[in-house]
Amino acid sequence: MNKDNKNVLTVKDKNRPADENKNAARPGPAISIEASDRDKTAIDIPIKAKKLRRQRRKTALNSIALANILLMGAVFAGGFVYVTLLPHETRADDENRMLATFPKFTPKNYISGEFTGGIADYFDDTVHDRAHIKQFIADNISPLKGRKYGDGEDGAELYGNGFVPKSTAAVTTAAKTTKTADSAVTTTETAAVPETTAPPEEVPEQGELTNNILIVNKRGITLYGGAWGTEKEYASFVNQYKEALGSKNVYSMVLPTSSSFYLPENYANLAYSEKADFDSIEESLSGVIPVDAYNILNAHKDEPIYSRTDHHWQPLGAYYAAEEFALMAGVPFADISEYEKVTLPGYVGTLYMYTQSATLLNNPEDFVYYKPKTPVTVTQYNTRFENPVAANLLLDPSSMPNSGYYMVFGSDERIVHVNTECKNGRNLVIFKDSYGNALLPMLTSSFENIYLCDIRYFDLNAIDFIDSVEATDVLFAMCSFSAVGGNRSCIRNNLTK
Repeated sequence: MNKDNKNVLTVKDKNRPADENKNAARPGPAISIEASDRDKTAIDIPIKAKKLRRQRRKTALNSIALANILLMGAVFAGGFVYVTLLPHETRADDENRMLATFPKFTPKNYISGEFTGGIADYFDDTVHDRAHIKQFIADNISPLKGRKYGDGEDGAELYGNGFVPKSTAAVTTAAKTTKTADSAVTTTETAAVPETTAPPEEVPEQGELTNNILIVNKRGITLYGGAWGTEKEYASFVNQYKEALGSKNVYSMVLPTSSSFYLPENYANLAYSEKADFDSIEESLSGVIPVDAYNILNAHKDEPIYSRTDHHWQPLGAYYAAEEFALMAGVPFADISEYEKVTLPGYVGTLYMYTQSATLLNNPEDFVYYKPKTPVTVTQYNTRFENPVAANLLLDPSSMPNSGYYMVFGSDERIVHVNTECKNGRNLVIFKDSYGNALLPMLTSSFENIYLCDIRYFDLNAIDFIDSVEATDVLFAMCSFSAVGGNRSCIRNNLTK
């Protein structure tokens, strides 16, 4: 405020009271604001763009999280209602088995975890409308499981890893243990070993399947992983039977699988040669008569001798193998025209069960078997040759689901005695796996008595049993997976029970 302005104020307020003049003497504000439009003014403080993006992203994530919680809650609630409140199924006709039952509670199985595990198995196995759910999975989900293989033109799918190509690497020296009944001798052998290979997985004693299955040309093929020396152990076990049985005839008929005949050439590197291992077995047999099923089946491979959807052979394949065995044994053999042919359509077997492949499910096949026209007497026993029961040679398939048609030959956990009208004094004992079931009807014109025994479920000393039934002939008939896999130990074990 300048000096002139100060004088003006003093003169102007000369006549005011003293108090007013005193107050007026105080210096006033430099700027006097008599009106304001502040209430009409928007004051914007700018927010940085990065901070704004973070706020928006946080809001979006919170919304997504809330939506996920609501969705998952609805799914779990719906699943809980579906699994617990809807009726539970008790039988799977498409798998030919009874489903899991709710476990019985005991303190012991609760502590061990079997009770809670059993509950999980029950709810998982008995879900409502499981057949349609499996169908949906087979059509829409399982095709993603099987690894597409090759150029895709033949629709090939590989379940499992397959095996390393059979290229021959440098010769290596490996120590090998050869086991006998009461000793183990270690020898050193020189062998050509394929590069970066691994021994095949041994098969559980209850079956002959591996987890390596190729689906190609609408056919399932179990990929043979090779014997890796175990074929010689099989031969040594069978040799011990011959040594113990003396003058009785002992035969070895190791049966090839479909891998030998139907694996396309461009996929040949996925499996090993069954024929090479069969030749090695024959060279290792001593006094045992080899039966060459491979070549006779190879001559008929254009016929339906193997199932496309099952790991077993078809009964027609068993017929040709039985014919070759009868020729080696020097016994009569009925022509296939002397059998009644039965055709069961819509068969989808074990390879679908193991792969859930839509290709197999949607391409069922005929299951064809043959009924002998000559009458036979059949007695069935438990695995200790006890509790005889009259039975039929073949079961009626009318009550079977289509996946169970192979069961016309019956189950494995039994001993079957068949007395025939072939009175030639020849009595045959067959030690087999599930492949051997189909052989039984084909030999009813060849031996007077036949005893069918599964090597996996036989609970007697084999030599004592053979002597007790006055057998003249003993046949080992099983597929390659049993002969060189884990089941071969059953042959040895049955010598010492």
